[in-house]
Amino acid sequence: MAAIRIAFVVCDQELRIISSIIRAKDFSEDIHVIDLGSKDDTVALVEGEQEVSIHSLHPDATVPEVAAALFVEGSESSTLVVRIEPNWKLRDLPVAVNRCRMRYDVDMVFSAPEEIEETKNPEELTYSDAPFQSITCSADGLAALAEANPHGKPLDLPQKLNVRVNRNKEPLPVSQRESLATASRFAQLFYWMLESKHPLISFGIPGVVLFTVGYILSRDVIGTFDEVNSVSLGVALATFAVTIIGLLAIMSSLILYILGKQVKQIQLHYQEWPGE
Repeated sequence: MAAIRIAFVVCDQELRIISSIIRAKDFSEDIHVIDLGSKDDTVALVEGEQEVSIHSLHPDATVPEVAAALFVEGSESSTLVVRIEPNWKLRDLPVAVNRCRMRYDVDMVFSAPEEIEETKNPEELTYSDAPFQSITCSADGLAALAEANPHGKPLDLPQKLNVRVNRNKEPLPVSQRESLATASRFAQLFYWMLESKHPLISFGIPGVVLFTVGYILSRDVIGTFDEVNSVSLGVALATFAVTIIGLLAIMSSLILYILGKQVKQIQLHYQEWPGE
């Protein structure tokens, strides 16, 4: 059986691209990344990976343009192209790799919007109608796609090719998309805090201030009350809360600072790994 090439089509996927590449290396030694104009650190992260080829296309690149970027004259490898989207999961990669072993020259899955989904048969979709989710193709299939018209249909490919077209019918629920976006923003904020050593400023200084204020209140203010009543209890609880919040803030700043040091050590070790 011929070797398999795996290509990822990405745009602003810095949080997912490295894990995808590492997983893909379990199935192939020929990994490609096609960037569609990322504005984050996606390209920089990919360039830091060994034996990964990167191609740059415009954001509206169609299937023929992607195929042309991957086409190599004389290659006999089957090719798997995956677009990394919010609804694509890393666990889907082995299933997609198995599709390369099926006897199709071109097996394409479109990710069509709902308005197109209800009006068009997937076999009637053109390359410019909707973005693709994944493509598996043989060497002949990739060559044919590279020469195809961007406004044509997969079924317009030469009759000698065995072509199959499907459509993904499991759109990600809105609530789950919002949860992923929230988790992504939190992860970026957490990483930024670790990288920039901001915990000592963001949590450490307020924590010291609150703890000091709470300590002074507990020593001076509470001692002025001669009897236990609602006012004295309220002041005592407020003092206790301020002291505890300050202590937790100080502990959080120290923990995050230590984690930041650990992250830096792991990054240095990872950068030096190929030379070991």
